Amino acid sequence: MPWGCIQSHLLVLLSSYLILISQLSRAADTVTPADKLLVLTVATRETDGFHRFMQSAKHFNYTVKVLGNGLDWKGGDVANSIGGGQKVRLLKEALESIADQDDLIVLFTDSYDVIFAGGPEELLKKFQQSNHRVVFSAEALIWPDKRLADKYPVVRSGKRFLNSGGKYFNFIFV
Repeated sequence: MPWGCIQSHLLVLLSSYLILISQLSRAADTVTPADKLLVLTVATRETDGFHRFMQSAKHFNYTVKVLGNGLDWKGGDVANSIGGGQKVRLLKEALESIADQDDLIVLFTDSYDVIFAGGPEELLKKFQQSNHRVVFSAEALIWPDKRLADKYPVVRSGKRFLNSGGKYFNFIFV
C-alpha cells in the first residue's frame, strides 16, 4: 500500500478518534438539568429548622417533596435511642411512586438541621463528578449504637459511619 494511502487512512482514523473523544468529553461535561432533581425529606412537624431548610430550598430553586407532613411521628425517640423506621417507610413509598422516572435524580436529606448553600446545578455537577449512581453521606461518629462500630469497614479517606442525612440516587430500587 502506498505511503500516501496509509497517511490518508491514518488521518481518517485519527479524525474519527478525535471526534469520538470530543463527543465523550462533551457528554461528560453535560450536567443533568435542575428539573431532573427531586429533593425528598421527612418532616412531620414544621419546626424553625424546617422553615430555614424550605427557605434555602426556595432561594436556590430546588424542587422539594416533604414526606410525612402533619403525621404523628411513630419512628421512635431518635434523639435518645434507635428509631427512624417511619422515615424509611415514607422514603420507600415515595420512591415507589416515582419508580417510572428513569432520568430523575433523587436527593434524600434531613430538613430540621440542613440548609442549602448552593443551587441544584452545582449539586448535580458534583454528584455526576462522583461517577457513582448512589452516594451516601457519612459522619465521624457512630450513632445511636456505638457497639456496632466494629461492623463498619475501615475507610482510607472521608468519614466511616453511614448517616441518613443525605443520599443521592440516580436510579431507584423498588
